[in-house]
Amino acid sequence: MKRALYSIDDEEFLTFLERIDHSFRTNNIPYLFVGGVATQAHIVSLICKKEGVNLYDLINDPNFRVQDHLRATDDIDITLDIRNIEGQKTEIYERINTILSSLEEESPYVSVSGNHLVSVKLERKGIRRPVFRLGLDEEPSYENEVSLNLYYSPEDTNHRWSQEMIEFERQNYFRFFESGLRISLPIYKGKKIELNVKSLEDLIATKIARSREKDWTDILLLYRHTKDSGNPINFSQLERDLYVEDERLKIFNEELINRLKKFKVLVS
Repeated sequence: MKRALYSIDDEEFLTFLERIDHSFRTNNIPYLFVGGVATQAHIVSLICKKEGVNLYDLINDPNFRVQDHLRATDDIDITLDIRNIEGQKTEIYERINTILSSLEEESPYVSVSGNHLVSVKLERKGIRRPVFRLGLDEEPSYENEVSLNLYYSPEDTNHRWSQEMIEFERQNYFRFFESGLRISLPIYKGKKIELNVKSLEDLIATKIARSREKDWTDILLLYRHTKDSGNPINFSQLERDLYVEDERLKIFNEELINRLKKFKVLVS
């Protein structure tokens, strides 16, 4: 069955992101939105700052097409830092399961605009890939599912990940929490939402390392908006992230360096 694809101009999706943020922060669990959600958040922030507008101004602007700027998704990628949380791993996982369940138990929520009710249903439990259904002024349906992809450490890779990506995560996973941002998104006059996201350069570096087709789409969108808004990318930070030493050979990973070179050629 076809699933909905969301961007943060969808009120039920943005409200759900706000509730996830509230749940993890209330329970003192360090987290970052990464992937598509972080990409959307950075782009909206850059456009709003450049134009001096809020998200609802953009949505209601007949000359602004959301799909030209935000790649929709049905995944919410989240990295967690559980190193300083007390308890055994099984206890921590159980605590996170409780947090995820509470997202359903505490719904419905008043939407970010205050004009709607957002219902949340936990369709499939899990500590790594739980699935939720969302509903805007209606019961959540099968067509409106989103998956949370939860990562707990640099070891949370799988057999589909390349060796260079595994090495990239091993070097950078926890460092990204040090440079992560609390990004503020103006929603409408007097209302803003704050989310923890991977920094712009770290996000681009991660997408260069992955180098899937959708990653290059996001990379070029992010670069375009940083350039248009007068916020140039810090290339030295990209190099810091992508110059990853091979643990066995003690040399920099050539695949990652070549992908960085490709990016520099594309934007030159």
